[in-house]
Amino acid sequence: MEEVSQGMESFPSTPVRLSPTPSFSSEPQLTQEGEWRAILPNLLTKADFEALSDRLGRVVREEVAQLRADLANVEARMSVAESETRALHTDLEHTNSTVTNQEADLASLTTWVDDLDNHGRRLNLRVRGVREGDPAEHIPDTLKWLRYWGGQQIPRLGKVRAHRALRPMPSPEEQPRDIICCLENYQLKEDILHTARRMGTIRFENQTISIYQDLSRYTLQARRALCPVISALQQAGIPYRWGYPFSLSARHGQDQHTVKKPSNLPGFLQAMGIPPIQVPDWLASSFLQPPPGPQQPSRPDQGPQDSSNSDAETGTRARHDGSRRTNRAPH
Repeated sequence: MEEVSQGMESFPSTPVRLSPTPSFSSEPQLTQEGEWRAILPNLLTKADFEALSDRLGRVVREEVAQLRADLANVEARMSVAESETRALHTDLEHTNSTVTNQEADLASLTTWVDDLDNHGRRLNLRVRGVREGDPAEHIPDTLKWLRYWGGQQIPRLGKVRAHRALRPMPSPEEQPRDIICCLENYQLKEDILHTARRMGTIRFENQTISIYQDLSRYTLQARRALCPVISALQQAGIPYRWGYPFSLSARHGQDQHTVKKPSNLPGFLQAMGIPPIQVPDWLASSFLQPPPGPQQPSRPDQGPQDSSNSDAETGTRARHDGSRRTNRAPH
């Protein structure tokens, strides 16, 4: 303690005056009372703050009122737009339903008309490979060799009406036009067609001749659309047959499956154990190609109908064609 006391006594007894820190402000210091008194009258008072607050509140209220009016207007317009949108949505659903029904009716009508067309061709045969050159009136006589088809002479061929396919005459290098012939006996036509399926083609007077069932233009195009499916069935060794109205049937195991419209195809392929295949919608109105041109209607005594499409059914040769009409007696 004595050492501490001696240390305290060593400090000076008088306070040390500290020099003030110099000011770096550019404004002069207000140190005089008169200067303060000159500033005080310019300061805002309570009344000034109240007036400023009232003015600010009035401006805010006006702006908020305008915003509320605008929001009410937008809400009314939005309500009208939503109401119109709901009405349009209802109309669109009705339109879609109507279009769907019309497409179904059109597909049904197309199938029905096609069946009638094929029904009118039930006595027709399409002969391919007979060279051009014979006059039209001699074509029926040219086809008399049909009675020797398959090596078994048919006792009586009967009256044959025939004409070339209705298209321009080809050049000598091109394939000759098909001959569409109409026989007077349905069973005779079926016998010839059955032999043609079994033999495929024959050589007659240096000509390679094939015989097919005469089919409507729509049926030919629909069968072309299903060519990838036919190829897959043939590769898998699955027997199939065509039917009327237009259909494709195949048997896998003990079950028989049929394709009548495009929506049946996925299930048909799955049942056959074939991967999915994309084919065009053969019932769509845009699928049918336009006919070659206007044709004058033929009288019954001028020969059979022509399909106006001389191309053969690609991949659907007559020997693979189950074209025998089922559950319908020939007329």
